[in-house]
Amino acid sequence: MKTSCIRSIHRIAFASLLVLAAVPLAAARPQQEKAEGTPQPTPTQTIRYEIRYMDLHAAEQLAWEQCTTKDRCRIAVASQVAGAVKGIMDVGADPETQQKVSRALAREDAAPRTQSFQLLLLAASARAGSGGAEVPANAQKALADLRGFLPFKSYQLLDSAWLRTTQDNPTEGRVVGRDGASYRLRLRFRTTGNGDLFVDFFNLSEERSTPRPASEAKKGDEGVAPRALRDLISTTFSLKKGETIVVGTSKIDGSDEALVVLLTAVPQG
Repeated sequence: MKTSCIRSIHRIAFASLLVLAAVPLAAARPQQEKAEGTPQPTPTQTIRYEIRYMDLHAAEQLAWEQCTTKDRCRIAVASQVAGAVKGIMDVGADPETQQKVSRALAREDAAPRTQSFQLLLLAASARAGSGGAEVPANAQKALADLRGFLPFKSYQLLDSAWLRTTQDNPTEGRVVGRDGASYRLRLRFRTTGNGDLFVDFFNLSEERSTPRPASEAKKGDEGVAPRALRDLISTTFSLKKGETIVVGTSKIDGSDEALVVLLTAVPQG
């Protein structure tokens, strides 16, 4: 009888030990499965940024460029109609991305940038000539890059102009061509999210004088009417600082030559 009781006590004690041993294993299993499973995404936060100077589209592009995981970013932009703030941008992203957006905006959304441009007006001909020596080296390189697209064999520098303008504000200048022909140029630029320049308005027009009708002539007036404008080149384009590009060409009336316009974004010294 005593022997049977002792055996029962031993069985109960052994079973209890098995239960106690299983408890930590069962508790550890969910943690192990969680550690070996898919990493949990970093929680996102939404921060509102004020845009003071940048173009709103450029600011939005800049923010998207900071998002390493595009499907976890949420960006919404709205313009402001009053006050010093140009617009607002709500960015939903993880803290690391928010830091990148904040640093990028602090760098790019500064006071309006001022940029200098050099414009060259060339006369181009399909005939070989000796005028190429007058063309600056940077312009010659830009022309060489487009040799397969431009049907010209020689170039001669007619005039040049320097333009210094502030971002988003149009500016204008004038250059002179063959036989005193006058041309007016206008441009406006803004910076892009990656720091390049985007000329969102460029126009070269010929200023033409026309005789004033005798019925309109008054004593002491000039014999010509105010100059009319004829658009020759209207376009938009991007360029990097220090880069020279061929903006466009236009045939010269009554001549076998054409005007070629080049623009350089002068690096800031």
